[in-house]
Amino acid sequence: MNFLAHLHLAEQCNSHLAGNLLADFVRGDPYQQYPKHVADGIKLHRFVDSYIDSLPEVRECRQLFVPETRRVSGIALDITWDHFLARHWAQYHPSPLHQFVANARQEVEQYNDNLPESYQLTMARMWQQQWLLQYQHPETITQALTRMAQRRPRLAKLAHCPADITRCYRELEQYFSIIYPQVEQAARQFSSEQ
Repeated sequence: MNFLAHLHLAEQCNSHLAGNLLADFVRGDPYQQYPKHVADGIKLHRFVDSYIDSLPEVRECRQLFVPETRRVSGIALDITWDHFLARHWAQYHPSPLHQFVANARQEVEQYNDNLPESYQLTMARMWQQQWLLQYQHPETITQALTRMAQRRPRLAKLAHCPADITRCYRELEQYFSIIYPQVEQAARQFSSEQ
C-alpha cells in the first residue's frame, strides 16, 4: 500500500495520520523517537506493509510481472493498489476523495515534531502535486513509477512495470477487491491490540 491506503487505514483505525506517513522515513524503534500515539501509527504502517506482503494473493500478483521486473513488483503494486483505491473510493469511504484528502492534509500538517527532511520534502510534493487525487487516473501509475526509477538507479526496472500493469490491469483490479478488505480487517485487529 502507498500513501492513500495508509491514510485510509489509519483513519479507520483512529491512528495518527502523520505517524502512518512517517513510517517509510523512520528507522529503528519509533517509541524511542516519537510520542506513543505517533509511534503507534508508525507501527500500524509497518504491520500493514508486512501483512500485505505475506498474502498469497499478493504473491500471485507478483508472478504476473515478467521476470525482469518481478524484483521490484512489490513497489509497483503499492502504487497500483492506491490507484484502485482511488478509482473505487466510494466503495470504501463515505466522503468524496477530495474531501478526505483535504481533511487528511489538514491533520497531517498539524504535526511538526521531529520530522525527517526527506519526509518533509516528499509531503510537500505530495500535497502540491495532488498525488492522492491523481491516483484515480491510470497514467499516474506510469508517472509515479518512472519518477521513482529516475531518482533511484537501483530501482530502474520500475520504469518497465507499467507494461506489466497494463497487460494485467483487470486481473490486478480483481485481486485488489479481494486483498483490500483483508488488509482493512487485519489493520483494525492489529490496532485494537496495540
